[in-house]
Amino acid sequence: MSQQWPGGLIRKTPPTPTGPFQDGSATGVWTLDQMNYWLKQGLWPIAGNAAPVGLFAGGYTGSQSNVIDRVVIASAGNATDFGDLSQSRGYISNGGSGSSTRGVFGAGYNGSADVNTIDYVTIASAGNAIDFGDLTVATENAASCSNYVRAVWGGGIGNLTSVIGYITIASTGNAVSFGNLASSIGACAAFASSVRGVFAGGESGTSGKTNVIQYITIASTGNTTSFGDLLSERSFASGCASSTRGLAGGGVAQSGYIPNNIIEYVTIATTGNATDFGDLTVARYGTAAVASDVRGAWGGGNTGSGSTSNVIDYVTIASAGNATDFGDLTVARYFLASCSSAADAVQPTPTSSEMAFFSGAGTSVPQATIQYVNIASLGNGYLFSSLTVARYGAGPCASSTRGVWGGGYSTGYGNVIDYITFATFGNAVDFGDLTTSRIYVGGYASSTRGVFSGGSDSGGNRLNVIDYITIASAGNATDFGDLIQARQSQGSGCSSSTRGVFGGGYDGSSWVNTIDYTTIASAGNATDFGDLTSSRESAGSCSSSTRGVFAGGYGGSGVNVIDYITIASAGNATDFGDLLSNLYGVGAASSSTRGLFAGGNPSTNVIQYITIASTGNATDFGDLASSSETTYLSGCSNAHGGL
Repeated sequence: MSQQWPGGLIRKTPPTPTGPFQDGSATGVWTLDQMNYWLKQGLWPIAGNAAPVGLFAGGYTGSQSNVIDRVVIASAGNATDFGDLSQSRGYISNGGSGSSTRGVFGAGYNGSADVNTIDYVTIASAGNAIDFGDLTVATENAASCSNYVRAVWGGGIGNLTSVIGYITIASTGNAVSFGNLASSIGACAAFASSVRGVFAGGESGTSGKTNVIQYITIASTGNTTSFGDLLSERSFASGCASSTRGLAGGGVAQSGYIPNNIIEYVTIATTGNATDFGDLTVARYGTAAVASDVRGAWGGGNTGSGSTSNVIDYVTIASAGNATDFGDLTVARYFLASCSSAADAVQPTPTSSEMAFFSGAGTSVPQATIQYVNIASLGNGYLFSSLTVARYGAGPCASSTRGVWGGGYSTGYGNVIDYITFATFGNAVDFGDLTTSRIYVGGYASSTRGVFSGGSDSGGNRLNVIDYITIASAGNATDFGDLIQARQSQGSGCSSSTRGVFGGGYDGSSWVNTIDYTTIASAGNATDFGDLTSSRESAGSCSSSTRGVFAGGYGGSGVNVIDYITIASAGNATDFGDLLSNLYGVGAASSSTRGLFAGGNPSTNVIQYITIASTGNATDFGDLASSSETTYLSGCSNAHGGL
């Protein structure tokens, strides 16, 4: 730097800012050049950039504890008091997860019985925990991890189980079944990236420890898949992670609960055996771990012979090496839980002006997952939340603020309408009901009204029903009018600000190329528009304010056809280009310029796109967050042609 005494202070050692977090300090008076210098070093305090926080909750001190401690992960120091759990709980090892705003803590032992309690805190404001809901099973030492949106708990010892359950962190309510671990075990180390949750080691009781590492794809549901092995069989290790690397530290590898100081790591996106990382400062088990994308820290634990520790130590996750002393917990304890506000798996907040949302899907196993992408930039999907009911074949529609899905198949034909608010993570909320239960429903919208067209009922009857809702106000759908032909064709609806168009379908005996339209603002029967270039159902459709596009579909087999219409003028569709492969049941959504087509059958997690104003073949965009079931996805957006 050009000046000898930066910060306007005469002192022996020039001051260095302690940023880049908003509570960092930059003592003195600085020139713009000096500020820019420190910005480039990543050390200038930045407003709105909250320092990553770690919380340590509950545990066993000789009796059950309700204490919640707080540390700032980026700066070493002793923990401070945050508040209390809703009830004192020990044996809650690794039972905490978090997002950037909330921490959640589940399972444990209250002194008389295992519990299924989940409670939560708002990380930015110290205070006592609040009831969230219940896990699917009461147990202790259930391991939890999260990808910012979902928190997942796997296994447990007291009530020995293999069950995995999950919640959406931004909502409240009871956990939902996810799948199962490879066997009934507890006391695993757990960590996650934005895509994968990993469970490492564990045991089935006082013996029977394992070195097995297994993983799940958090955005979907299902049983674990083999990942590799730890260096040795052990339980009561604790896990944390950066966006790429997962670490497991401490634990007991032998019978008799003799603690160790081992830290080992894996690369989460691949599979394979763990590699030695270094050692904790103190050998112990039953710790809890927190992390930012840079640092991992372990707090508390048992050092053997009932000796309880308050030690916190840390490592830099990107570089292997031994841990360094961080500070102390307010209360020495072990078998505690933890969470982090700057978790390894933080995903972008959905605040883009052009977002596409894809929900539902399935044929063999209906899905509840909702995921999203930023339409303007190529990339993979992110998990958003879940529908109120797992289903496929729902009709989608949206305003600029809300996405809505109606009907579909779950365990039967449904009339459920639910909605999400685009700007905030959280599970879908009940909106009301369609006028009749049905599957393979078409949907489109203006800025105020959502319209659901056609479908098939439980008796196998194809329907000509058109329903509508006012998107801004929840309530049951109202009869709008009738299609010109009774038929099903999930997803095959698009719109301008005034017209809604429904294309193709299956009438119960043959595939059709019919296109009809309505004037969205005024109820009434549909009017003939023209014909698609080929007869088919389950094409994915989207639109700008002037063009409607229909992609793929099924007419005895899947097709790759893309065709388009000019919405304001009736007439037959024109060839646009081709999808990357023959597909039907694709989810579709759009901005005013770009159309996206996601998933489809044959099963694929590929997202592809077109530029609506031109013609040409689709291009690869990225991948869905989940690929377990991708047929009959229902897509909508906050920037489609009807707005």
